[in-house]
Amino acid sequence: MGPRVRVGSHAEAGEGEPEQQVLDMRLVPAALGCWAATIVAVTVGWVAGLVLAVVSIVVAIGVWAALLWAVAHRRERWRVVAVTGLATMLLGAGFAVAGAWQEHHVQAHPLRESFGRSVNVLAVVTDDAKPLRAGGFGGERRWIVRASLREFGQGPAWTQAGGSIVVLAQDREWAALSPGQSVRFRAEVSEPNRADLTVATLHATDAPKRVGEPPWWQRLAASVRTDLVNASAEALPPAAAGLLPALVVGDTVALSGDVRDAFEIAGLQHLCVVSGANFTILLTALLALTRLLTAGPRTSAAAATGAVVLFVVIARPDPSVLRAAAMGSVTVLALLTGRRKQALPALCAAVIGLLAIAPELAVSAGFALSVLATSGLILLAPSWADWLRERGWWRGPAEIVAVSAAAFVVTVPLMVALSGRVSLVAIVANALVAPVVGLITVIGAVGAVVACAWGDAAVWVLWCARPPMWWLLGVADHAAAVPGATVTVPGGAVGGSVATVIVVMVVAALRWSHTRRLLAVMVLGVSMVLLPVRFLQPGWPPTGWVLAMCDVGQGDGLALSVAPGSAIVVDVGPDPRPIRACLDRLEITHIPLLVLTHPHADHINGLAGALRGRTVDAIATAPGELRSAIAETCAAADRTTGLTTVAVPTPTAVPELKTGGEDPGGSGAEVPTSGPVPTLGAVPTPPNRTAPTGASSHSTEIAASSSRPGESWPRVQGVVATQMPATDAALAPAGREDLGGTRSHSVTPTMPGEPQPTATSPLGERTSTVGSAVRTTQSDHVVCPRGTAGERTAKGDSLSAEHEASHRESHGHGDEADGVERVAELAGVAGIPLMELHAGHEMTFGAVGLRVLAPSRDVPASLAADEANDRSLVLRARTPAGTILFTGDIETQAQVRMMRGADVRADILKVPHHGSRTTTPEFLRAVAPRLALVSAGSDNTFGHPHPTVTTTLAALGATVARTDLDGDVVIVGTATDLRTVTSRRRAPRMRHGPAPGLRRGFRFSP
Repeated sequence: MGPRVRVGSHAEAGEGEPEQQVLDMRLVPAALGCWAATIVAVTVGWVAGLVLAVVSIVVAIGVWAALLWAVAHRRERWRVVAVTGLATMLLGAGFAVAGAWQEHHVQAHPLRESFGRSVNVLAVVTDDAKPLRAGGFGGERRWIVRASLREFGQGPAWTQAGGSIVVLAQDREWAALSPGQSVRFRAEVSEPNRADLTVATLHATDAPKRVGEPPWWQRLAASVRTDLVNASAEALPPAAAGLLPALVVGDTVALSGDVRDAFEIAGLQHLCVVSGANFTILLTALLALTRLLTAGPRTSAAAATGAVVLFVVIARPDPSVLRAAAMGSVTVLALLTGRRKQALPALCAAVIGLLAIAPELAVSAGFALSVLATSGLILLAPSWADWLRERGWWRGPAEIVAVSAAAFVVTVPLMVALSGRVSLVAIVANALVAPVVGLITVIGAVGAVVACAWGDAAVWVLWCARPPMWWLLGVADHAAAVPGATVTVPGGAVGGSVATVIVVMVVAALRWSHTRRLLAVMVLGVSMVLLPVRFLQPGWPPTGWVLAMCDVGQGDGLALSVAPGSAIVVDVGPDPRPIRACLDRLEITHIPLLVLTHPHADHINGLAGALRGRTVDAIATAPGELRSAIAETCAAADRTTGLTTVAVPTPTAVPELKTGGEDPGGSGAEVPTSGPVPTLGAVPTPPNRTAPTGASSHSTEIAASSSRPGESWPRVQGVVATQMPATDAALAPAGREDLGGTRSHSVTPTMPGEPQPTATSPLGERTSTVGSAVRTTQSDHVVCPRGTAGERTAKGDSLSAEHEASHRESHGHGDEADGVERVAELAGVAGIPLMELHAGHEMTFGAVGLRVLAPSRDVPASLAADEANDRSLVLRARTPAGTILFTGDIETQAQVRMMRGADVRADILKVPHHGSRTTTPEFLRAVAPRLALVSAGSDNTFGHPHPTVTTTLAALGATVARTDLDGDVVIVGTATDLRTVTSRRRAPRMRHGPAPGLRRGFRFSP
């Protein structure tokens, strides 16, 4: 008889005896011992594994003696303990030896002798390629691919050897490889980054060359996954279409990066991958169906086994999926039989078996989280649900909350150790989505099966998932948007240990009613103080604000007010959420111009957050920055079929920006004083038609002149605007809803002396072309040069399998692509025109005037990402608060060029490159600002802002406002009475520059 563990209702003292149930704990020590022994052998080394095995055997001999004594004296309890201990020691010794042998094999692998050299490799891909986030746009997307080595060599000498390898590659052909595919390639060999039985990390230097075909079961799995992705794309909105395959079969090919981030913050990230929950839901539904059909136990067991095997094949039979299958099966055993006495030994047996099959799971965070979550469901959730039901909760809500809380409690210490973050909304978010996750999984599984035989029917099946997917995405989005949804805590082993102690103490304390009441009062008091401050924020934004520098972390995000509720946005930071929250707090609903100064992730990756919930008239970049993405995407789309050529008449009016004077950002060449604006998709109002709504109240005032009939549009390597022929106008949709349900519109230039047109939808009356012809796919978002295929079809159009594959490759697994492709994609979906600005352009937005100082109109020969800083758009704004200089990330060379050719003096300076040392003292003296704005992350590791920059600014008498110390910074007042208001108070000793009262007309207000 095993040790007795009391579980069930935690009744208060005096309220009756709690229900008792005995759990069989005998395999728990053995499972933990095998796990620990494998970790030691894999991470510390094979010698340590052998030493541990010897020690375990010695201890086992002592336990054997204790067992003989217990049997001789008929001590039953001691006999059980001795048997358990003996099994633990022997199994631990065996796993230590096995782990040591595996680690020794890795250390002695012949490939490790080639570290630092290039070799030719034959390997078999074992998992789908995973994208690595790029550092900025314009750079190459990188992929990480896990594979099994077959042979390697140089020239005629080849060595046959097995082992696990990790391939880092840039060529997009790697993303198209399916597991089971044999490939040949050349790579540079380096040491692995982790101690997980990986032989080496290979940096591929060329594209993979396929050898043969994957096994039939892998081809079947790939076909099912592709059919599901295609059907989801036709049946669901983009965000839901990317999430459903990830939730059902673990296919993250179309999963949006924004959705992934939201789920991580909300504590729902386990839904984006194949987990034990998938198997639990599917097996529960299948067994319920067999019971409904009155099938016998053997038939039900056979059906469940077949379903597990089939699902493992479709979701890829890698160690993580095998782990999920085992944990899900154990959970089903616990839930359906109601016999947790059997579930716990089954869990322990699953752990031992999985470690025997795949020892690398011992150091896998996913494996540990799965085991802990399953343990919580077995040991804690039932008794917590009973406790809630005793206090009047209905059974359904009680079990949902208990399961969510139990999984959170047992996994939070490991999450703290791994990430140093805790999601405070995880329990609530998981409880809210629990009712729909099972429904979505079942609908997705049925849709995947139907899609294999009849794609159109699968679309109708998956259409049923729209309501639950709307709820799931809505919960994740709102939970992630809650201020303070996650808190940062010390991570690592120390942080995890502290979190474990705190969790144990809190759970133990909650067993007493007095402690629960005390904690409830404390939580209520803290909430009454913090929630109003977080959500209400009285007095924000300050009345009459002129400029806001948003705290977006290590990046830039600024808003220049041009009217109530309307602002020009300059850069959007590295993440969508901070810029979105900042613009929401500023109550900005309309952006007449969104400027992306240069192609780096810390300035453009937050674009989706800036667009969400706002109308945007145009997105502006420097010359040439978006053209490569458009050309690349169009080239990929050339393989599509059914394209037609539509003749477009020459426009009768050409909008233009005011230009003139010498090009300050270039080599001194004269800027033409007239001519059309080089744009990528700017849309003028066709004759006898009305203007878009985005220009009705806060329209951008852009000077324009009439062009002679027959004058053609400027030829750029992207698209420019022209009117849609009347015959095609009816084919375009009336408008496109996206990004939070708001419409994004185009800039509406007005002719001199022309009255403001009334508002109407812009999307039904335009197409985008180059020259006088356009290749179209029945979409109003064709953005390809003449002679190429459309970049994409309109939402709802069916895609060919070939186009879908090429689209994924060109976009880096859908929405995950960073950079120009992401910018072009978001702009295309929202219907926002793209503009190119260069030195000499001038624009007027009410009382605010903008002049572009750099770069020159010439497209650089090289658009390398590491040269992007000096290609930054530099803007000089004339505002009621004085002149403002927006400098992007220009460095020394660009600063010198500007000082030679332009007047850079300004009252307010956005310090270049987050205050890095590439900003010269000469440039700061030439600008001579009264106020310097530094946008830098509080946890940045670059040392921004550099002390030499802040010291120089202090010597010039400038006051420095910093997002890393002040949070959001808002400038209010006039040129003679200028002050700042910050969202965060900083200590006086941290201020840079003179005291606020030393400069006339400037006040610093925390």
